[in-house]
Amino acid sequence: MILQRLTNKVAIITGAASGIGRATAKRFAEEGAKLVLNDLHSAALEELLAEIHSPENCAVVSGDVSLESTAAALKETALERFGKIDILVNNAGIHWIQDITETTSEEFDHVINTNLKSMFLNCQSVIPEMLKQENGGVIVNLSSVSGYVGQEMLGKSTFLYNMTKAAILQLTRSLATRYAKDGIRVTCVAPGVTKTNQITTEHTPDLDGFWQAVEAVQPLGRYADPVEIANCILFLASDEASYITGTSLVADGGYLAL
Repeated sequence: MILQRLTNKVAIITGAASGIGRATAKRFAEEGAKLVLNDLHSAALEELLAEIHSPENCAVVSGDVSLESTAAALKETALERFGKIDILVNNAGIHWIQDITETTSEEFDHVINTNLKSMFLNCQSVIPEMLKQENGGVIVNLSSVSGYVGQEMLGKSTFLYNMTKAAILQLTRSLATRYAKDGIRVTCVAPGVTKTNQITTEHTPDLDGFWQAVEAVQPLGRYADPVEIANCILFLASDEASYITGTSLVADGGYLAL
């Protein structure tokens, strides 16, 4: 019998309907987790649910992660359906390619709220529940190599996206040191360019050229598949990473080593 790494663990995953979140939900399900899955797109969530082999161990909560009501619904659903919260994966986020001189205050707020405030709200919501548990819990935040470098893309700045991803690194360190003695581990995954639907936007009209440019600057010569990042998240969420907290696992194909 193959031992599943997340048997009887209850995990909340935000932004679960596509890309890294979708791959993570499937990997967690394969490893025996009970899931509460969130996304803004309810139809895509239902499609994901149909693809998971044990849908009876899954619940879905559609909603905007930047709202307190969504964080509350995720916590309440997990407790009502499964009785506890062992893992929070703060994955939901949006990319943004625009120079600072072109970015409005409304756009600034939208990116900050989606990428950063959502993590604050979900951590604030689940940590009190984890503190009640003998084994604490695990929080895995999704940052990016963009949190380490001042990247550009397609001749424009990604300053706002970079800001949020850098702040997530500090959020991870701060929460990890605060709650380590309470048995709560807080870690982070910082992917390099990963082939997800987020790249297919109005900001990237020349997709073929974009992917060729990515491959040209990657030491491994390619971009990441979402499953490769999901495997990193799975490791950090599992007991195999029991002595790891307050740090970021960079999965970038060697990009930051250049």
